[in-house]
Amino acid sequence: MSELPGDGIVPSFERVSDYLSYWSRKHPDALFDESEGRRRTYEQAEADVNACASALHAAGVTRGDKVAVLSTPRAEFLTLFLALSRIGAAYVGLNPAHTRDELLHIVSDSEPVLLFGRREHRGRDYEPDLEALRKQVPSIRESHLFPAEDFLAGADGTVPDAGDPGGDALVVYTSGTTGRPKGVSISHRAFAEGCRLQAERLYHPGCVALANLPVSHVGGVMDVVSVPLAMGGAIRFMDDFDPGAIPGVIEEAKITLWGQIPLMFQYVLMTPQYAAADLSSLRQVGWGGAPMPRETLAALRATGARLTSLYGLTESCVAVAYNDETADDESLTTTLGRPDPRLELRLAGEDGTPVPPGMPGEIQVRNACLMTGYIGLPEETAAAFTPDGFLRTGDLAVARPDGALTLVGRLKEMYKSGGYNVYPREIELVLEQHPSVSAAAVVSMPDEVYTEVGVAFVVGTAAAEELDAHCREHLASYKVPKRIELLPGLPLLSAGKVDKAELRATALKCSAASST
Repeated sequence: MSELPGDGIVPSFERVSDYLSYWSRKHPDALFDESEGRRRTYEQAEADVNACASALHAAGVTRGDKVAVLSTPRAEFLTLFLALSRIGAAYVGLNPAHTRDELLHIVSDSEPVLLFGRREHRGRDYEPDLEALRKQVPSIRESHLFPAEDFLAGADGTVPDAGDPGGDALVVYTSGTTGRPKGVSISHRAFAEGCRLQAERLYHPGCVALANLPVSHVGGVMDVVSVPLAMGGAIRFMDDFDPGAIPGVIEEAKITLWGQIPLMFQYVLMTPQYAAADLSSLRQVGWGGAPMPRETLAALRATGARLTSLYGLTESCVAVAYNDETADDESLTTTLGRPDPRLELRLAGEDGTPVPPGMPGEIQVRNACLMTGYIGLPEETAAAFTPDGFLRTGDLAVARPDGALTLVGRLKEMYKSGGYNVYPREIELVLEQHPSVSAAAVVSMPDEVYTEVGVAFVVGTAAAEELDAHCREHLASYKVPKRIELLPGLPLLSAGKVDKAELRATALKCSAASST
């Protein structure tokens, strides 16, 4: 008997839009999604996706083209994503939290042919941003604001063949050691297989998933949207992460699958609405991106749902290690879980050979779901893989006797703040763009709320408040350093590089001093 609860139940396809077609034939009247009070059946969603695919074709979008979409979690995003899958084109998600500078880098790098976006969200008018992007990026032929009725009216009923499933399905931007976000290309085949693998592990009949994660990330496109689709389940969208509203949505929509990062769970559990809500519909609660505090874990256990943590990264597409419902509290709060037995994972030393039991090694993975590469960066793509095809994650772990992996450090400087990956060099580049800054270095330090936060050390004449405002103008809020310290010079190693170990020690001393 398989240890995977849904093994064999989820069909295998080479593109995610095929799951919509399959389930629309199996149960056309079943609920597909709900967004802002509008409910769609599978049959209705299939018709919407075909109409959108036809409109994309009429607008000249062909196989291999990219289309950028600035959206919150909602039905319009999903219709576009699946329509692009259907014609063999690629989706590029844009985060509404990003500044115009950050958006410009992504669209300039990915070169989409069309641009879609929301008109307004949280009081921000995106029309000027989208118009500026259209004018500054030569590849963009048209831009449209949702609900894009004029664009959809151009559909001629033709849906072309999607072609090779080895082409790009989506490009997800993640920060890199160079300081600028890199576009991770994931193929149609790899993404669909990742959905199947995770759907089999999380499978339960009548799945209804809560979808409130950013749709510019794998978590928001795959884990809480495409994985439920692969199960033939339903998706309940929420435009925003609203801690006080989530318990009521779980009760009203009979949510069975609830996935968040630990910090989001903490915020929800602190609301009075959580204690008053009926959460008995929950079947599966999952998280990733950061350790789960024991107090939060205890509260989630009280729901009676199966608890699952997962470990993966954008470049791996699929989660490669899990803690499942058999894991105890200690394992759920301190380990990454055990490697998925269906996928290859090894802990390797610097020479690429597996390390002995109990010794730290880099987590390296090889499977059919890995990224194709970083767009426009062949050298970085080559460096991301070993000669025998394993993806280098940059994470160091130790395997325990029970097979669970304990994370012990990172080969890269990246740190996680509130579940988001943050690379110091990107922040340093922004600080160094300020005319009064001659040098900058950013390190991370532990934080009780966000797991880790950044501390910036700056050489220059600008005040810390001015530099904070400069960062907020050019960076998403989760990347802005928690503290900015001014120094006459940065400590250097003998090779001339900045001594970040000394800066990290300084940051910790300053933190300890300020808390006493």
